[in-house]
Amino acid sequence: MLWVMDIRAALDELGLGPTPTWSQIRAAHRTAIRRAHPDAGGSTMRAARVNEAFDALAATTDQGTKPLRPPRTSEAPNPPATPRASPRTVRAPDGPSELLLQLAEVGHDVGHVVFIDPLAGLLEIVIGAEPGVGQLTVEVGETGEAGVSVAFTLEPLGLATPPPIGEVVDDLLRRHRAAV
Repeated sequence: MLWVMDIRAALDELGLGPTPTWSQIRAAHRTAIRRAHPDAGGSTMRAARVNEAFDALAATTDQGTKPLRPPRTSEAPNPPATPRASPRTVRAPDGPSELLLQLAEVGHDVGHVVFIDPLAGLLEIVIGAEPGVGQLTVEVGETGEAGVSVAFTLEPLGLATPPPIGEVVDDLLRRHRAAV
């Protein structure tokens, strides 16, 4: 995984207090993954975040052999909510799967394409010079009368601030229009 979740965010993701036991961490993970799993009506992105939270806590506690120290109040607060762009409708005569592949193709001009799943309608692009400052997630939805619904989120990957999501999305869609 390119981005490591901090302890406070991991605890929040699993719905845990500041000093859970290893048993509580494992139980919270099992409960959360049952709800987040795509087979149970969740999404691959949600399940990945739950697993990422568990992995961060497992690494910090050395698989439960060390106690978890509570996050200090002087530590940086949780990052702000993930920036989301308003869903866009994109004309795609060949359907959502083809649109996703086209966006992946032009995504190489915007950043580094790190993940594509046409069946789930997901595309992830790391934005910025190595190791990247943000990860753009593109979720291609259903086809409507005006075109295909596409949602975008931009997660920071470190301490550097990613560019505004609107600029990134506009650039990607401009390149898509020019290519088709």
